[in-house]
Order: sequence, then structure tokens, then C-alpha cells
Amino acid sequence: MKTFISSIILLLSIQLTFSQLTLTSQYNPVPGDIDSYAICDTANISQGNAGANQTWSFMNLVKVDSSDVHFVTSSSTPYNGQFTSSNLASSNDNSSYNYFTTSAANILFNGNGSPALVVPYSNPQLFMQYPFTYNSSFSDNFGGNYLNGGIPTIRTGTINVSGDAWGTINLPVGSFANALRVKYNIVTKDSSNPGAPLVVVTNLTSYVWFVPGKKYPVFEVIYTTLSYNGTIVASVKSVNYNARSTAIGIQQISTEIPAGFMLSQNYPNPFNPMTKLRFQIPVTSFVNIKVFDAIGREVTTLVNKDLKAGSYEADWDASAYPSGAYFYRLSAGDFSITKKMVLVK
Repeated sequence: MKTFISSIILLLSIQLTFSQLTLTSQYNPVPGDIDSYAICDTANISQGNAGANQTWSFMNLVKVDSSDVHFVTSSSTPYNGQFTSSNLASSNDNSSYNYFTTSAANILFNGNGSPALVVPYSNPQLFMQYPFTYNSSFSDNFGGNYLNGGIPTIRTGTINVSGDAWGTINLPVGSFANALRVKYNIVTKDSSNPGAPLVVVTNLTSYVWFVPGKKYPVFEVIYTTLSYNGTIVASVKSVNYNARSTAIGIQQISTEIPAGFMLSQNYPNPFNPMTKLRFQIPVTSFVNIKVFDAIGREVTTLVNKDLKAGSYEADWDASAYPSGAYFYRLSAGDFSITKKMVLVK
């Protein structure tokens, strides 16, 4: 289920408006993006209160597992023929895929495909519409027909989304002001008759936190119940933490192929709180840029994706970090280089 929630939700852009975040389409995921997250122990973790100017504290998270969600072109997947309107797919196992259509106006979820089951939506699910901020809300219906073990099955569902809270979220990696919490409630009903009527209902409620400067949510609490013909048979709670969410603001500034790898000095330097990092890669490479504090602890990941040859610029918003010396390291193939920068507040 995390693959579905994190892959999509995430997929949102951020800007400041009246001290609150506004989600836009600028940072929809693109092929090559990776959303890495830790699955945490759920004990003593709850979503807290809704409303304005909240403070949420999740300082003692215990990691129990981890996963990476990879975004690819839908045309590169084995089920693309049944999702021809999609321009993006995601997977955390290179076997099962979720399919989306991303645009300037919204994100549509078109269904999923796996070796065991393919569920295309004839009526796509509206998963996000832009712009979206605190007190924004929308609802939608979705559905489609598919075969489950050769048995015709009808899927119908509803989604209700609201920006139900904003405030400060405290996490092990730091504190983030102006965080926006988005609440999702998705009810999915599958109806079939394999000899007797069978109605399977999945009810999912998730609370997802976006913070300034981060492309993907930094935290989420998810509640899921499953029922058969009106009887609840399973109830699950999940907690996911993304300490290394990709920073907002990476852009290609030249397609001219450079002579070699290069990482420039950040500018401005010293800075407060925004700075830019330029780099060049001569061949298509998987590029990783991480930031470390003065004693070598990783504080954030700015780039973590496949990039084509060219010149790029990445932004770092250090508003959540204290003054001091920091180091940023570019790794691409066998090339690696580290430089120093200074944050002065």
C-alpha cells in the first residue's frame, strides 16, 4: 500500500504563500526519480491534531524496514498496453506498477498492473489538483472493470482530500516550520460473484506532511481496513519517514555535453538560507548529491536520480538547519568530489 500512497503523493511541488505551503504541479515526479523512505514502528505514533499553527513531534522513530519507489516511463513497463493514457509509472519491486497521468492541472491515477492482476481504470481517480494548500479540498469517484482469476469484477471508489492542518513538524533530521498536512480518505469497493456475491472494501486514511524545500513528503501515518461482505477482516497502521527527501529545485541549465564531470562552488557562499550548486556530467549517469554537517552526519539528499549529459543547478533551502560549516558531495559513476559551504544565520 505504501507504494501506492508514497508513489503518488508524493509527487507534489511546494511554494510559500502567506507562510503556508501551496502544492503545485512544478514538482510532479519524472522518470528517474527515487522516493526513499523508512518504515517505522507504529507504537505511540498518532497523526495529532488538525487545524492551523499545530506542532507535531516525532523525534523517537524506530526504523524497522526501508524501501525505494522508482519512477519510470509507463512505456517501459510490461503493462503499458493497458494504460496507454499514462505518462508515468512507479514500482518498488520492478514487478508491480502503478500508473499515472501527470499534468499542470492535476495527477490522475489510472490503475495498477502486476503478474497476478491488472486493474485498469476506465474512470481515473483524481489524486491531486492544483493549486492546493491549507483548507483546500476536493472529492472524486473512480472505477473500472477487470478479471480476477477469470472472474469479472467491478471496482468503484471515492476519494476525499483536504489540506487539514499546517504548522511545525519535529523529526529526527530537524524541525520544519510551515509544514502542510494533507489528509486522504480512499474507499475502494470490488464487487464480484464467484458462486456467491462478494464485496471487498478497502478503506484507507492517510495523513501526509509536506515541508518547504522537499519534493516528497517527510512523514506519513496510514490507517487501512479490509472487509469482506461487511465484516472487517484486517486493520493495519503504517508509519513512514523520509529523512532524505529530494530537494526541490533541480533543473537542467544546458544540454551541451561537457568535457568532464565538474562540481562548482555553491553560490552565494556564505549563504542564508538558500544556495545553489552547479554541476556537469559528460554522460548519462546516476547522480547523487548529499549534504553533511561538520562532523560528517548526513543531513539531506539534493539529487538522487538518473540524469542525461549536461549542466545542472540544484537549490538547497537550509532554513531548518543551524549556522555552521557543511559539506556537499557529488557522486556519479566512479567520479566523486566534495566541497565545503558555510551557512550563516
